[in-house]
Amino acid sequence: MKVSRSTLLSQGLLAGCIGYATLAVIVSVVDAARGQAPFHSAAVLGASLFYNVSNPSEVEVLPAYVLAYNGAHLLVFLCMGLIGAALATLADRGRQLWFLALFFFFLVSFHAIGALQVVSMDVRSALSAPVIWVGGVAAAVAMGAYLTWAHPLMRRPQRWDA
Repeated sequence: MKVSRSTLLSQGLLAGCIGYATLAVIVSVVDAARGQAPFHSAAVLGASLFYNVSNPSEVEVLPAYVLAYNGAHLLVFLCMGLIGAALATLADRGRQLWFLALFFFFLVSFHAIGALQVVSMDVRSALSAPVIWVGGVAAAVAMGAYLTWAHPLMRRPQRWDA
């Protein structure tokens, strides 16, 4: 089944939005559970990445910090969603390609999580590694679940002897 460019684009953008929202909700819930503002971590990361603030205790939750980080974060997830949609489309062609697509999807996801950990070294106290990993894996699973639902050919039974 041939997938049109507009379908691929819409699936990729929706998958990216699903991943972004999943991670944002998890981090906001953790912030609220710690007694902080829901956008505290986004403000700290935005201030660190774009405004060269290295001390998390100096950061106020300002719209500029939150929007700077969330804008970049959304852009990364949209790119990941487009890559995931392209790989899911490739995986529709056969089971062997499905494994390849899954490998590359997780490769991209884990590299994105690792990159976030590297750039947040100065502000590690504001956002712990387990929160980044749980949120990142949950986002990858949510994106993968949507793309699996959107590509029913990936779920079809395969004959391995054919």
